[in-house]
Amino acid sequence: MKHHQLKSDQKYPYWLKTTLILLGLSLLVVALINGKFILVPLAFSAFFAMLLNPLVKVFEKMKMGRVVSIILTLLVIVIIFAGVLSLISAQFIQFSERIPEVTEKLKSVSNNAIVFLEETAGISQEEQSQYLQQGINNLIDKSGAFTSSLVSATTNAFTVMTLMPIFIFFMLYYQEMFRTFFQKLFVVKGMDSKVDNLLDRVQEVTQNYLIGMLTVIGILAVLNTAGLLIVGLDHALFFGVFASLLAIIPYIGIIIGALPPLLFALLLGDSLLTPVFVIAVFATVQFLEGNFITPRIVGSKVSINPFIAMVALIIGGELWGISGMILFVPLIGILKVVFDQIPEMKPYGYLLGNSKNYDR
Repeated sequence: MKHHQLKSDQKYPYWLKTTLILLGLSLLVVALINGKFILVPLAFSAFFAMLLNPLVKVFEKMKMGRVVSIILTLLVIVIIFAGVLSLISAQFIQFSERIPEVTEKLKSVSNNAIVFLEETAGISQEEQSQYLQQGINNLIDKSGAFTSSLVSATTNAFTVMTLMPIFIFFMLYYQEMFRTFFQKLFVVKGMDSKVDNLLDRVQEVTQNYLIGMLTVIGILAVLNTAGLLIVGLDHALFFGVFASLLAIIPYIGIIIGALPPLLFALLLGDSLLTPVFVIAVFATVQFLEGNFITPRIVGSKVSINPFIAMVALIIGGELWGISGMILFVPLIGILKVVFDQIPEMKPYGYLLGNSKNYDR
């Protein structure tokens, strides 16, 4: 047996294997970039389908058909989503009433900045106006491309939102067919007995991860809002919920979410201490989230090496934008689950996850 394996290794030199692996990775990157228009909604739909499957089974236990159960599940999700969206919209409308005030404050700050630059740096107001005019001209030149990309992104978002319910419906409806497909795919290699365990494990990990993340987002919304209310910042509910929703982007989401309330506190705060208190609120919430909330709620459901998670975050953002930053970390987690179930791939599962979970 060892002699046969040695001959097999000699048959395919290391340089050839490495070349084929690099070629395969290159083709995968090309496919991910060019297939973004369909892969992104499919990935989101697959996650939601796995998340909603237990609710579908609850309706089925009530003697409802598969189709009716799926439709009722989608209706429940649409109602919840509409409620959250209405809450955020109402808060945003209240916040938008302060925009003229913010604009006036920005004008005052810019005027002070002009005077400061003239007194300290020796740049006259005429030169500053010239630089500003050049910047405006460059902004106008680029505005056409920006507008086109914005319209394209908006159109793509509406397209995805339209396609996702359809994809989710069919993924839930043909769930058993997909399972049978994988069983038939590996039956020749004698792996059919492991396929069910692998699929169940992937679905369980994904469900627990998504439910855990939703729970974390809810807790962060409460903590952010409570902290901003204690600080005395206006529109605390809007800023708190907005920041918590951005926490779905690992590592940097909560930082991005903290910027709007911080800028608002700097411009319209009653005291110079208000921005400091806002930073303290988000720093405290970030500390609690990173050290207590997420580890205890999500735990080791998708246990990924932080370095690998950061690499996945950067690659996902480069390939798929914000969608990639959201999707690639749990996708790497699922890939780790798959690797852990295949003996030949366990070293790669060890590399992606925590060494303490690695079974030698």
